[in-house]
Amino acid sequence: MEKVLIITYYWPPAGGSGVQRWLKFSKYLPENGWKPYVFTPDSPSFEIKDEDLLSDIHSETEVWKTPIWEPYKIKDRLLGKSESSNTGIIQDKTSTKNKMLNWIRGNIFVPDPKVFWVKPSIKLLTKKIKKEGITHIISTGPPHSMHLIALGLKKKNVDLKWVADFRDPWSALDLLEEFHLTKKSKQKYRDLEKEVLVNADVTLTVSESWVESFKDLGSSDVRLITNGFDEDDFNVKKIENDKFIIGHFGLLNHLRNPRNLWKTLNDLCDENPDFNEKLEIRLSGNIDTEVLQNITQYFHLKNKVKVLGYLSHKAVLEQYNSSSVLLLLLFNSESGKGNYPGKIFEYFAAKRSILAFGPEDSDTEKLIQKTKMGVFFTYEDTELKKEVLNLFYNDEKTISSTDLKGFSRKKLTKDLSKLLNNI
Repeated sequence: MEKVLIITYYWPPAGGSGVQRWLKFSKYLPENGWKPYVFTPDSPSFEIKDEDLLSDIHSETEVWKTPIWEPYKIKDRLLGKSESSNTGIIQDKTSTKNKMLNWIRGNIFVPDPKVFWVKPSIKLLTKKIKKEGITHIISTGPPHSMHLIALGLKKKNVDLKWVADFRDPWSALDLLEEFHLTKKSKQKYRDLEKEVLVNADVTLTVSESWVESFKDLGSSDVRLITNGFDEDDFNVKKIENDKFIIGHFGLLNHLRNPRNLWKTLNDLCDENPDFNEKLEIRLSGNIDTEVLQNITQYFHLKNKVKVLGYLSHKAVLEQYNSSSVLLLLLFNSESGKGNYPGKIFEYFAAKRSILAFGPEDSDTEKLIQKTKMGVFFTYEDTELKKEVLNLFYNDEKTISSTDLKGFSRKKLTKDLSKLLNNI
């Protein structure tokens, strides 16, 4: 088998969306002629764990771990632990302390707080790559420090074939605005990104819009391989309750709050006794306090929200089977136009209707229209009642869509292996 090294911060037992893409690729690479080696931190500072995901690691996958130093412990010791998301952004920005933390995160730790792991990783991996005879490397970000490790390895061995995988944008990510970057810091992000894009043999990303964005930023070879669903994970069942359950399972912050939906649901409860009796809203994961306050300010919704806390990926899949409609929320921003949330493909596999919100003319809007798997609104849309009622009265319908097999993890890994073979 050919050998490929995958450099990733997120790896089981880490949970959350950042793990799935390369866990699933590595699961199916061996049957496509590639032995995966995974380089990942020992005891990284991630928020959630999902031990169930360990069972998805293929027996052929060799995992290398080394310690990583991150500044979070110092911050927690000096200023106390604060609620944060996987992006490193402090969600509650009202306090001076949190504004300061966001500024430090964006301007001092460039491109991210994992940057201290770069130099020791390059030193270690240079030796291990030579010893194992590895010919190809893949770095996946965020965190984009993973790309800097690969960049250092490429500079030491130009014959290495390098794929830089971007699950999110880098300098074009709207969330960087939350860090109040100085002009000098903004330029540093752009310079590092350009160096990665120019030196990588292939830039890989997950949506059509981002393909064009990375071309504009300087990459000469950008490829598209979306995220997807693993058919092994799904056992679709008919809904066995008589509730109308709207479910969202994952990070829900103030930047993705569908305010008009909550008002519409409350109005429908007021007008339609049947809807009022059956509606239930299920949320899990890291939920911004501001969002919960926004929902529960409405009289009819106060007792209809069930906050389930953190759920393992396996438990989330079970929630899909219980839900009538699955909520999909994109960032309401320019970079959000190219964002295919990983869960959209799992929603396809779960065969549940999608109620989506995001920026107008987004890739997700086009995909939902193409597959006929749900309805899409902008966050500014106020005329939601008709479509929500259609979902309510037709929640038992059989989902009819175009062929979705192109989004299966097995098929996508075949695409990846062809890419690796042809570099």
